[in-house]
Amino acid sequence: MELSKTSWWMIGGAGLGVIGIGVFVTLSRKHNKQQSMASATITAIGSGVQVSTGNVGTTKQEPNWNSPFDMNYLTDVQKWVSPKSIRVLDDISAKKFAKIIKEAKGTFNDDEEAVKDVFGKKLRDKTQVASLSKAFYQSYKKDMWQYLNSFLSQNEMKEYVSKYVQRLPNYQS
Repeated sequence: MELSKTSWWMIGGAGLGVIGIGVFVTLSRKHNKQQSMASATITAIGSGVQVSTGNVGTTKQEPNWNSPFDMNYLTDVQKWVSPKSIRVLDDISAKKFAKIIKEAKGTFNDDEEAVKDVFGKKLRDKTQVASLSKAFYQSYKKDMWQYLNSFLSQNEMKEYVSKYVQRLPNYQS
């Protein structure tokens, strides 16, 4: 039985399709593995320390200063510094920055400079990072850290996000 040219083209196309699907599955598994390792690193940092305030029988839970992407970070810091107040990022600005972060992910080309601009120039302390993270979740129902991790490589996450967040003060009064 001899196959026609059309049959050969169909067989070749199907073969390429199977190879493409295999490559996609392999790469997505590798990407998911990297994401789970990165999120495990973040959650393993800890949850703060209890500190005596000097009053008999009272202690305060010190915030985990290394987890500003946690949406509870802002609340924890406010409890820690009370009765003093801290400066926070207003909702309008937080939603504006969240939109910039959301739109930084492109189909073919991501806007890393927009991410760098928000974390490097716009945010002034870690409580503002927490406010942004909370606004991002409220607007898009996604964790901002995981969203950034979905389109930035590990090196880009360090260069455009972590490097700037680590330099920020914990809070401002």
